[in-house]
Amino acid sequence: MVKKFFTLLIFSLFSIAVVITGCSAPVGSLLYSVDYIKAVPSKVLYGKNEWFKPTQHVKVYGVYGGVEDEIDIDKVEIKIIENPGFSNNELPVDDNNQGLVLESEGSKVVIITYNDKEARYNIAVGGPKGTGESGWGGGGTGIKIIWE
Repeated sequence: MVKKFFTLLIFSLFSIAVVITGCSAPVGSLLYSVDYIKAVPSKVLYGKNEWFKPTQHVKVYGVYGGVEDEIDIDKVEIKIIENPGFSNNELPVDDNNQGLVLESEGSKVVIITYNDKEARYNIAVGGPKGTGESGWGGGGTGIKIIWE
């Protein structure tokens, strides 16, 4: 009888905890902290003065004990390294919904941080938007090719 009571009590407390948390996180995250995060960009080539918009251009996933779940983009911190290899000038993305204008050409590194875990990926910024000019290497690392 006592064993049934404790089993019922534990099951009830677990059910209440699930209802309170709203099951917004995967079951694995209730038991584990995030093992690592990964960024899945949908866009990596930009024109000069084009907007980098995290809400539209990248999804971030957390892996919790083998269970993968998307992380709300508003809960991550994003920075962009302007000239990797030449400087560590990091531009913070203050508003993940609005984004950041990519003003200089060349390779860039996007750094995404969540719960002390980090994911990185590269993007490239070419010539002025809509001009069809590549312009690679003008303001950063890379190679500029001139066809004659």
